[in-house]
Parts: sequence; C-alpha cells; structure tokens
Amino acid sequence: MTIDSIKENFQTASIYHSEESILGRHSVIGYDKRFRWRWLATQLNTFIVAADFGDEAITADLIEGFLSESFKFSTQNYTGWPRGLQSGVGVIAVLISSNVTMEAKEYCEKLKSGSKWAAFTIPVVHDSSENTTYRFLKRPTWGMIYYPHFRKLINELK
Repeated sequence: MTIDSIKENFQTASIYHSEESILGRHSVIGYDKRFRWRWLATQLNTFIVAADFGDEAITADLIEGFLSESFKFSTQNYTGWPRGLQSGVGVIAVLISSNVTMEAKEYCEKLKSGSKWAAFTIPVVHDSSENTTYRFLKRPTWGMIYYPHFRKLINELK
C-alpha cells in the first residue's frame, strides 16, 4: 500500500479525493458518501485520510494526533445534514511507515480511538517493511452497522 496506489484506488472506485497537509504530512484524502436502508436509513460520510511517514516510528500518540487532525479536517469540510440527524461521519486514518511499533498495531486492532457523537474514527497502520495492514479485528457495539462498510473501504485501499 502506497499513497500512489491509494490514489489509483480512489480513481477506480470513483471516490472524490484531494491532497492536503495533515500534521505537516502530505496526505491524500478520499470522500465517500453512501446511504443504506440497512443502516437504519442513514447517510454515512466517510473521509479516508492517508499519509506516508517513511521510516518514522508510528506510535499510539502519533496515531491519536493524526486521527484528531483528520477528524478536524472532516468536520471543517463536511457540508451535509447535521451529524446525528440520519447522518454520520466516519474518518479512516491510514498511516504508512516501515517502522510501526507493537503499541500502534495493538491500538488499531483493538480500536482504541473511541467514538464521538454520530462520528467514528478508525485508525489503520500499514507496515511497509512487512507489507501488512493493521486495522480493527472486531466490530464494536457502537456503530456496528457501519463497520462492514469501513472494512470494505480499508480492504480496497491495497
């Protein structure tokens, strides 16, 4: 998984994307808007924010900072219905590095990022030295109807 392959996947899937700076890193941001009856007739607005950190160590603190800035970007650029009124926001933050700590892998797999009012932040790290992606292993109770969609979006990034 690279920034270029993520951009190509956005283009293939017809996902609108732009390039911005998040935490001082060149980032590619995709925006996906979906409505599903099975989501209790809600609209989900998903921002996928990806950045390559080279060989910088990815830690839980770095993930939290990147998630926070990515969430801030999404709330500043979201223009749909107010969150919570049949509308939610998901932010998938993808950090790519050849130096991913065990703490960061566990943070993603256990989905320690928490939830916000009608919004979800999903951390994902890709260890480029092992070509392995770490993401949530189980669906949490809060927002469980959306997590198959998040999993699909993450899997399509490869």
